[in-house]
Amino acid sequence: MRIIILFISVCFCLAFMMSLEAKEEKQEYSLIIKNGYIVDGTGNPWFKADIGIREGMIVRIGNLSSAVGGKIIDAQGLIVSPGFIDIHNHSDGGLLSNPKAENYVRQGVTTLFIGQCGSSLVPNRALPAFKKYFDRLEEKGIATNVATLIGHGQIRRYVIGNDDRKPTPEELEKMKSIIAQAMEDGAFGLSTGLVYLPGIFADKEEIIELCKVVAEHDGLYATHVRDDAAGWEDSILESIETAEKSGVRLQISHNESHYPNWGKIDKIMKHIDKARERGLRVSCDVIPMLCGSQGITNIFPNWALAGGVNKLVERLKNPEELAKIKKYVLKEKKKHTSPASTLISDGHADKIWIEGKNLAEIAQERGLTPLDAAIALILERKSNIGIIQEFHFEDDMCKLIQHPLSSICSDGQVVNFGKGTPNPRCYSCFPLIFRKYVRGETRKEAPREVGRKILSLQEAVRKITSCPAQRLRLRDRGLLRENMCADIVIFDPQKIEDQATYKNPHRYPKGIPYVIVNGEIVVENGEHTGELPGKVIRGPRYSK
Repeated sequence: MRIIILFISVCFCLAFMMSLEAKEEKQEYSLIIKNGYIVDGTGNPWFKADIGIREGMIVRIGNLSSAVGGKIIDAQGLIVSPGFIDIHNHSDGGLLSNPKAENYVRQGVTTLFIGQCGSSLVPNRALPAFKKYFDRLEEKGIATNVATLIGHGQIRRYVIGNDDRKPTPEELEKMKSIIAQAMEDGAFGLSTGLVYLPGIFADKEEIIELCKVVAEHDGLYATHVRDDAAGWEDSILESIETAEKSGVRLQISHNESHYPNWGKIDKIMKHIDKARERGLRVSCDVIPMLCGSQGITNIFPNWALAGGVNKLVERLKNPEELAKIKKYVLKEKKKHTSPASTLISDGHADKIWIEGKNLAEIAQERGLTPLDAAIALILERKSNIGIIQEFHFEDDMCKLIQHPLSSICSDGQVVNFGKGTPNPRCYSCFPLIFRKYVRGETRKEAPREVGRKILSLQEAVRKITSCPAQRLRLRDRGLLRENMCADIVIFDPQKIEDQATYKNPHRYPKGIPYVIVNGEIVVENGEHTGELPGKVIRGPRYSK
């Protein structure tokens, strides 16, 4: 009798499970992705399955051959992965002026993490708090998701200006209150650009005090360290000390070995590994391209920048101060770059002829030395000038990219197609990873970016999906899992590649037919659909 009862129970359970499965398959989905090779973001090898999406969420991963869907994408022969997350991006203003963000969504990026290097739009007189900024983004609509830090440089400028001095106790308290309010509004933490104006004037004690507020709110501290060149190691140790004394989680932004530090990355990563052994929550991100971007005024001494560019212009017009500045640049600020590899990237309309030219060409045209040509441009423009320079060392970059703690970042921004000469990473950072470091291929149009086969496909995906998501504590993104947000990229593993070059940056990548943000198709058959389904992702201490 017991055997009969047990048999009936098993049959009932099997029938019930089969009915549930049939019911599940008959459920209607807004979108179904079928027949793809799923690389889920964990770093594990691919598996074959279908994905059912409804109301912006992944609701089923499995065999959906009998399921009903409003739209079906056949991903036969293609990789289906989580949407790429750019953990270091500068599109704070770009998203307001260009919400379609084509140069990012068309390379598979579904989330941008902005407010980096001490620079953010908040606070200022028009946008004193993040709530108004977030409202503007949501009112306009955006194609990608966005999360943000608040920039220390912007706070300092708002409270103190560009003065070379310590904050008064009252000013320090005001800076702390701005950070606390930003995190309650939804910011994820604080960023610094200690190599940029006015961050260069902040000592480590100031940063530690501000980071204590960030730590109280369980936030992240991301830093462009104080010196990328001769003082790089000391600057890394300073950032680790800041984390140790404040208790903050630390992200070292675009960790990179500028000359004369080429070949020293093992020593730097040893400091980071030891910090983690002591229990410090330290990680880093890395740009996978040889040439970086900055302002040309970075070559000048800190004292010359006090008060901003207008004061710098006054000093450049003073013969005595000009002589001191030139002596510093020529003797103290040596870099392993040449004027021929210093590309001007942001000429205004009335100076459009300088865009895309290198400093050596401009100097030759004017009959000047490269340094005098740079000074002449600043005096004419009365503003900083964007440049692209070959900073990085491929051997060090490869070690960083392979290190388990590193995420990949672009350090770029949303741009308008065809305008200016932006760094090509704004168009190609993430597809380049698969061409250059997964397949190990070199493009004849981009001979500087020599291919090296150092990453597996699944590890490359992990470094641009779950790795940054875990670091930012985005618990519903970065993986392909049921009940996660449907941010998804579908790409051809043999065809995905960068097309942009340093001379011709405005070229979209190839091999990415579909990009889905919050369940909506933003890129279809390689073209932007015009949809703007992105969301503002608010931080851990957001108070509604």
